[in-house]
Amino acid sequence: MAQLIIRGSLRDKPGRLLNSNVSGTAMASGTLSHFENAFSSVGWFLPPYAAMGFLSSMAAEILRKGNGFSQGDLEQWLAHLYGANGLAAMVCSRYPITPVIAEYKETIAESIEAHFLGLHHVAVAGLVPVIEGAGRELLASRGLSSKSVRGVFSALAADCKRESIEKNIGVTGEIVSMMDSFASFTNNVLYVDSEKYPFIDGTNRHGITHGSFKDSDYGSPINFYKTIGAVDFLAFVSAFRAAISWFAPEATSESERLASYYRELQGIRSKGSASAA
Repeated sequence: MAQLIIRGSLRDKPGRLLNSNVSGTAMASGTLSHFENAFSSVGWFLPPYAAMGFLSSMAAEILRKGNGFSQGDLEQWLAHLYGANGLAAMVCSRYPITPVIAEYKETIAESIEAHFLGLHHVAVAGLVPVIEGAGRELLASRGLSSKSVRGVFSALAADCKRESIEKNIGVTGEIVSMMDSFASFTNNVLYVDSEKYPFIDGTNRHGITHGSFKDSDYGSPINFYKTIGAVDFLAFVSAFRAAISWFAPEATSESERLASYYRELQGIRSKGSASAA
């Protein structure tokens, strides 16, 4: 994971990016609707901690392939975004210090281990309650609430947009696009009624937690990528009001050791698959 798409801004304190020479209203017009449309068409959203070049290349590929861009294609792209090095850095340096998300750091770390070991049903099942629990707590921390789980993420997105525009935080047009994109993902993909799920990968909270999705309906790496992406998005939301950077964490000696461990787990998975074959 490289640099967050928020760019060209000045820090007013650690973890908060502020562009002080452009009005919030003006910045809001510089949205990234082309990314929003491309990613939503394949069941994805504008993620934090991603390089603009990566997002541009991915969107271009989606537009080039059109309806031929599959969930398998999306999985391959997201595998680059959520690789061993980036996830290890998040586990070591970001999740443990992020308000609310830190309360789920062990569950997140265990789900990531399960992913690299090839236990994809377990990995996604571990993250789904984290998304819901952290989302509700983050909303409550803003003095808001929602009866429905889908309403949680819509309300969070709306309040972050409001805060960005009113307080001139970040590049507001990009913030608006990110929030709209995530709200669309949670409403139309992750939390849509399971019988209305529009893609073949099965990354759907209701289908997974209620048991209407069987083994064959999900259990691929893409399920993990979509859910860990949602966790990272909530970490980004939490950083709105914390002294935490909006950029992806740098690698450390600790995270490099953890990344090596993740690759060892992948090796165990590969050996197991070869033996089974």
